Amino acid sequence: MSNLFTLHYLPCIAWFQHFVRLTNCTLEQFDNYNKQTYRNRCKILGANGELDLIIPIKKNGSKQLYASIAIENDFDWRNQHWQSIQSAYGKSAYFEFYADYFIRIYKDPAIVNLYEFNLALLKVVLKCLKQEQQLFFTNVYIADSSNPNDFREKFNTKIKLRESELLAPVVYWQVFEEKFGSVQNLSILDLLFNVGPESLSLLKK
Repeated sequence: MSNLFTLHYLPCIAWFQHFVRLTNCTLEQFDNYNKQTYRNRCKILGANGELDLIIPIKKNGSKQLYASIAIENDFDWRNQHWQSIQSAYGKSAYFEFYADYFIRIYKDPAIVNLYEFNLALLKVVLKCLKQEQQLFFTNVYIADSSNPNDFREKFNTKIKLRESELLAPVVYWQVFEEKFGSVQNLSILDLLFNVGPESLSLLKK
C-alpha cells in the first residue's frame, strides 16, 4: 500500500520524519490547488523570528490541478526568498556546504511550474540528506482513502499537528536559539543547514 504525500515547498521537518522512514512514498499529482497551504510556502527562522516564504502563483479564478499551477515571475521573488534564506542561515555550520545545490534551482528560469519547482527542491534535499529514495507519483486522484498512511492532509497551515503526527521532537542547535529558544517543525532547511550530515539520523531517530 502506498504512503501518500502532498508535495510541499521545502517541507517541514515532521513531513520528512515520515517520508524518510517509509518505503513506496507516492506524491499526489492530481489534487486541486488550494490557497494558504504548504504547497507554495515554507517557514524558516531568521533574526526577527519565524518567517513565511510564499511563492506567488498565477491565478485564473477557477479550480486548477496543483500540477498545472504556474509561478508568477513578474517580480523577483526568487531572489527575495534566497536572500531571506541566506540572511537566516548564512552563519550556520553547513550553509556554504549545501547552498550551491539550492541556488541553482532558484536561479533556473526554465522552471515555471510550481510542482516542478517543488519537486526539483525535494530532489536536492534528498541528495543533501544522502537519502536514496525512489519517488512514485499518483496516476489518478483518490478522494476518500482508507489508507492509514495517507499524509496528504496531515500537514496543514491552519491545523496544529497532533503530537502523534510530529513523532518525536527533533532536537538540535539552531542559529538563533539563544534569542528564540528551540523552535520546532520549521522547513527542512533549518535542520539541514544547522546540523548537516546528522540530519538524516535525527529524522529517523
